[in-house]
Amino acid sequence: MSKELKFNFNPFKEGLNHVLGTLEKDIMEVLWKRGESSVKDILEAFPADKDISYSAVITVTNRMTKKGLLKKRKMGKAYLYNPIYDKERFCEIVSKKVVDGISGFSLKSAMVHFVDYMSHMDPEKMAYFSKLLESKRQKQLIQKEPSVDTKKR
Repeated sequence: MSKELKFNFNPFKEGLNHVLGTLEKDIMEVLWKRGESSVKDILEAFPADKDISYSAVITVTNRMTKKGLLKKRKMGKAYLYNPIYDKERFCEIVSKKVVDGISGFSLKSAMVHFVDYMSHMDPEKMAYFSKLLESKRQKQLIQKEPSVDTKKR
């Protein structure tokens, strides 16, 4: 496919800006919405009051390609850019890498703060996470049980 997705997580930012710069985020949002686009198409999708140069978008899209965020192909004289991952898959990959990183730092602390965070959610979301956790626990128990055939031997 392509190079492994590269990003840095900044806990002091908001939303996608945790892992993407402002222009990167804006470009990804355009591409997730429109699909494959040229730099010209990307610029046209930005609000009229957004003062971004053509060369800035070229520079950033090329960097994003090297980071594994975008793929590009040449069509005539222009390059067309397309996200490697849809938004949902991108968020899954980033979330997994962030959780893996935090868990490696301090699993116990990460779990305590996650549960504390969940305690402030609405009851429906808490019920969903509780069911998800129980489902994973049950699956683990089933995988550890010896099979019926093994018990008979």
